Amino acid sequence: MDFQDLLLFPMVLSSVNTKYRHYAFVIVLFFFLNVYLLYSAQNKAQNNEFTPDASAKIPHQPTCNITDELAISAISRATSPTCKAKLQTEACQLKNGTFSEEFPESHCSNHDNQLIDARIGCYLDSKTARVLTEFEYKFPNSNQKSTCRKNCYKAGFLYYGLEYEQECFCGNDVLKNATKVDDVECTAYRCPGDRDEFCGGFNAVEIFRTGLRNKITPLKPKYLSPQEAIPDPPVKILFLLQLNGRNERQVKRFLKSIYLPHHYYYIHVDKRQTYMFKEMEKVAEKVPNIHVTSRRFSSIWGGASLLQAFQQVVRDSLEIEQFKDWDYIFNFSESDFPILPIQDFERLITANKGKSFLASHGYNTGRFIQKQGFEFVFSECDQRMFRIGKRDFPSNLRIDGGSDWVGIHRNLAEYSISDDELPRKLRKTFESVLLPLESFYHTLAFNSKYCDDLMMSNLRLTNWYRKQGCRCASLKEIVDWCGCSPLVFRDDTRNKFEIQKAISKPTYFARKFDSMIDIESIEAAELQSIKPEKLQLSHPTYHFASANIFKSGIDEEKIHFKSLANYALQFSGSTENAARIHRIDALRAHQNSVIEIVMKVETVGGADYEFLIHRKSHFNLAENPEVSGYLLKQIVYGTKFEWKEEICREYMGFVTEKDTLHTRLQWHPTERVKKNGEKTSPEVEFKYRKGAEQLEKTVVKPYDSVFGGQFDSWNVGNRLSNLTTCDDFFVDVFAPSSDSPLATLRFPVYTEHNVKCHVDYLKQFFEIADFCSSEEACKEKIWSSTYPDPKSDIDFGYDEELKMLR
Repeated sequence: MDFQDLLLFPMVLSSVNTKYRHYAFVIVLFFFLNVYLLYSAQNKAQNNEFTPDASAKIPHQPTCNITDELAISAISRATSPTCKAKLQTEACQLKNGTFSEEFPESHCSNHDNQLIDARIGCYLDSKTARVLTEFEYKFPNSNQKSTCRKNCYKAGFLYYGLEYEQECFCGNDVLKNATKVDDVECTAYRCPGDRDEFCGGFNAVEIFRTGLRNKITPLKPKYLSPQEAIPDPPVKILFLLQLNGRNERQVKRFLKSIYLPHHYYYIHVDKRQTYMFKEMEKVAEKVPNIHVTSRRFSSIWGGASLLQAFQQVVRDSLEIEQFKDWDYIFNFSESDFPILPIQDFERLITANKGKSFLASHGYNTGRFIQKQGFEFVFSECDQRMFRIGKRDFPSNLRIDGGSDWVGIHRNLAEYSISDDELPRKLRKTFESVLLPLESFYHTLAFNSKYCDDLMMSNLRLTNWYRKQGCRCASLKEIVDWCGCSPLVFRDDTRNKFEIQKAISKPTYFARKFDSMIDIESIEAAELQSIKPEKLQLSHPTYHFASANIFKSGIDEEKIHFKSLANYALQFSGSTENAARIHRIDALRAHQNSVIEIVMKVETVGGADYEFLIHRKSHFNLAENPEVSGYLLKQIVYGTKFEWKEEICREYMGFVTEKDTLHTRLQWHPTERVKKNGEKTSPEVEFKYRKGAEQLEKTVVKPYDSVFGGQFDSWNVGNRLSNLTTCDDFFVDVFAPSSDSPLATLRFPVYTEHNVKCHVDYLKQFFEIADFCSSEEACKEKIWSSTYPDPKSDIDFGYDEELKMLR
């Protein structure tokens, strides 16, 4: 209908009988009102006046009655409407059985369709002498042949057995001395999942084959010495660096240690890490076979995004002309470092061309599946992995996994992103699997023709210390699960990657390394992997470690940063205030030194200054701070606490009303408690106060720490708001039933409302150790961000003469 059609309505109205004309008038009025609303809506849509926030006000209605407690809990904790809608949709798919798909039959040579459900016999069984010994399930409501078989098959077992109605046993061997009994003994119980089937008897197990031919003996790589001949030419490796954090100097040092001009280096930086991304772009500008992708993902622990990022790199690299002819893709993090020469690694890969390198979990696959959370469905949204229900795996899928640091041959990599049924459905399934990269390629290979093309090693050494690294507290904000992370190599674990141990395994890389925690471990690895003549061991900054805190144009300039800049300028004798802060870096001059702050400032008059700043701490320890045989050695505070390493990553020591304060105690056991290996600290009480006013108190239970630490967290914002006064804050630590504190710690709280207090705080808690006021002068200061650092600097590109990046 156009405007001319609308003009006809008054004529039509005038022709209507007078008796009904007022009814017609009302009808026409409503018609015009509807037309107006339709046109208005259309114009708003065309002008993009509708926003996601506007549509988000309409709550998403689930398509089913969600009753699963896991799903209900997840939906209630989701914060965004989009996330809630996603969780509701997936919960309903789980409930109505449309979440999972059936998979094609395995094409692995170890799979034999004729062996599925092949009966072995009925055997005498007991708790003290199991016939199938390797794993046990209980299915009180669903046990039957198909349920037991698929669960034993997915864990890679050759046999499954039914017993006592609800019990399902798995194993790779039927005990040679097992006693066969009459078949009637295995017909005592009907299966709860199918009443037409029998599920064994009392102390009688009926055993069948799962469909797998043989127990697999994994292939392991062997070290090749430089003298051993290998085929020519060497393989081309795509080194994928999946980076996070702000320690770009350590990343560049790693790049220099693994660089060869005939390989490719593809860098993916977490979407949230703009500083690292910009720094890596500078490197790529100087080296043609280094590429930094602009297609970035935000990765969280356990999330699907790490696998998606990996597979996107495979797709994208095959479309880049100068990168597409790689043979292998190996992924690394910012905390990896080689422990053997890169040429040795290249030789081993070339000698085993065609094989993919995957690390196995190293223990019973059934237990691995349970610990890994495979039996649950996870959903990633709101920067969190929500657990929303139990998973019903398909009957013909073999699961395996281990490490998410992998080496994938091109054939398997291309297959993984293809539209073939298995990889296509597996990609979809693994969107809801926790830590998907740890098991996707293992599972894909074990269910395809590539099952014979595996080396069960990823050629890496990981510094596991599970008692310390498996802390749920650090993960509870991002995932509905507990998990483990390796520790940084330190002096007492450095021996793990000694050269003879690395050769015997063999392992060519190790993790984790962190220069801000232990730079000497990186130096030890470097001396094993790089010829000493290529290292400037006597350079003044060789033992220096540095990590960026703030960069202008990338990060928000916080008001307490500006206060510190103005305080430093005042100390230098300048009469000008800071116009902007160029950058702030944390600096550690050697292994045992404290972390210092380097701040580069531009004044309102355009002058550049750079400052070396020391933190000052204020705490008191009692004369004899001993509790239950533990001696208190130190008390420190900070924010952005890392639980497994027990350090605060906010190196400057600022605490604001938006932060969570972490206070750490360092204990040393006396002789009378050293043999008690359960705990490394006593019970104590923390009391928080503002001046003399007590704000909160907490009882902290004994803790078990490999570093002897004990800590408490205090959410500053829950107690303070609009703080305008210049009060001192304190943490008092008491032994049980004691009136006098073991230790007292003093700290300030910086807010936008108490700027007048900042100078006084800064005088007490910071010291300006040195400064320079020109580019030439700063280049002479060893601590300056402009001073050369040849172990990390990549300023020119590849030097043909030196055979290295410089």
